[in-house]
Amino acid sequence: MHDLLYPSLKEAATWPLHEVLISSTWKEPMELTSILVARRGPEDFYAMGSFLVDQACLGVKSAFGRILDELEYRKLRAQMRRSQELIPGDINLAAKIVRESVAYARSFGIKPDPDITEALLMIQDADPNLCKETIPLGGIQGKPTFIAGPYDNIEKIVRTLEKHLGPDGFDMVIPLMPFIFEDEGDDEFIGLEDMDWDILDEEAFFEEEEP
Repeated sequence: MHDLLYPSLKEAATWPLHEVLISSTWKEPMELTSILVARRGPEDFYAMGSFLVDQACLGVKSAFGRILDELEYRKLRAQMRRSQELIPGDINLAAKIVRESVAYARSFGIKPDPDITEALLMIQDADPNLCKETIPLGGIQGKPTFIAGPYDNIEKIVRTLEKHLGPDGFDMVIPLMPFIFEDEGDDEFIGLEDMDWDILDEEAFFEEEEP
């Protein structure tokens, strides 16, 4: 199928929900959480929103929204399931994980991947306030814990955290082993150095829950 025949993401946001998959370890904030939200449209098109969430510190590290044909969707879905165990989840839980993690990171100066705007279209009809789960945030000691990844601009992140929290206001973990890039051509995971730090707030979605 030619790219010009693909529907728009905005149109696809109204398609029926196909599935929601969430990392089985989402209650462990020191683990990265992957979220996949898919909607199925006409002619076997799929609309997919994907979020890579760091609940310990950085919020949404990577996000994207895409229109895929069935083969493309199954291939990308399988790729995500190979990297983490994903289990069926509720769209309101997915939205709450995203909302709470982004709000947490914003509180000390870290903003989400700018491509989150497209991914949010896939959960725009969710209501995080209907989810009664408590979203765990921060590290073991309750403080933001920056676990350095291979695509992170460590110096910039540490500078931001120190500015907002002070040198003792957060914990930091740097792996002892050097990072190994299995596929240098993989552009799915975007480091903070690539982010647009002036991204506009998604005020409607990230509206705080009333007490």
